[in-house]
Amino acid sequence: MTLTKQRLAFILLIFLLVACGQAQESRDFEGGAPAPGAPVEEPAAEEAESGGQDETAAGQDGQVQEQLIIRTGILEIVVEDTETTIDEIARRAAASGGWVVSSNVFQSGEAKSGSTTIRVPVDQFDAMVEQIESMALEVLNTSTSGEDVTEEYVDRQARLQNLEATADRVRSFLEDADDVEEALAVNAELSRLEGEIESIRGRIQYLEQSAAFSTITVRITPDALSQPIEVGGWRPAGVARDAIEALITALQGLATIAIWIIIVLLPLALLVLIPLWVIYLVIRRRRRLASTTVTEN
Repeated sequence: MTLTKQRLAFILLIFLLVACGQAQESRDFEGGAPAPGAPVEEPAAEEAESGGQDETAAGQDGQVQEQLIIRTGILEIVVEDTETTIDEIARRAAASGGWVVSSNVFQSGEAKSGSTTIRVPVDQFDAMVEQIESMALEVLNTSTSGEDVTEEYVDRQARLQNLEATADRVRSFLEDADDVEEALAVNAELSRLEGEIESIRGRIQYLEQSAAFSTITVRITPDALSQPIEVGGWRPAGVARDAIEALITALQGLATIAIWIIIVLLPLALLVLIPLWVIYLVIRRRRRLASTTVTEN
């Protein structure tokens, strides 16, 4: 066999090995979920009632896999003071081992509304929801949900193992490469495999963290009783504010007029009045001289 045929056979062996690994991943992935139209066994009543992360599922390797549930909650509450409530939610989230993801306060009419999103450990989820509800004068809405990502997690774990095994086999071919061309071919395939491995690891880490820390979003509305007094559509605070604004506008107008007089009108007036005053003085002096001459004669 010539050198070119050996090189070609070597490269074909690499791609055949990778193809076999991917085929195995596809079979593992298809085995993780029932085929369309296939009968699905209903879980036992005790398992259905247990719920949460205490439930378990069998992984593809036969081991028992703890269920991963991503829990989220959305609350709409009415409070007396929006900013104080947001600060208190942040403090309690930190005390439970969580953190604030985002927080927003905005003016809504005469008061401030807001929203905040926090992450808390999953075992603190129910307690935190109860604590937030206890801060409210009124709870408008509470919505909680859970997404079971156990199957995806198990499938990606199996795919990761297969890709790592395939990458190890391809990596071993580097030692058998006879020239630079073969080494480059092996490195290219190895880089592709390592990219897929890192992507799957990132997704697995995301699923683990999302299941370990729940997300709670709180939308906050100020209490109507804490708003300015309104009688028959008349608000004293609003009238006072309008009066102050009118006063400020009037003072600004007067200041504007004064600036125009000093900077524009006064110089123009001086340019006109000074020559007129000189002419007036000259005429007056001549009249006096004429009057004196007439008197002497």
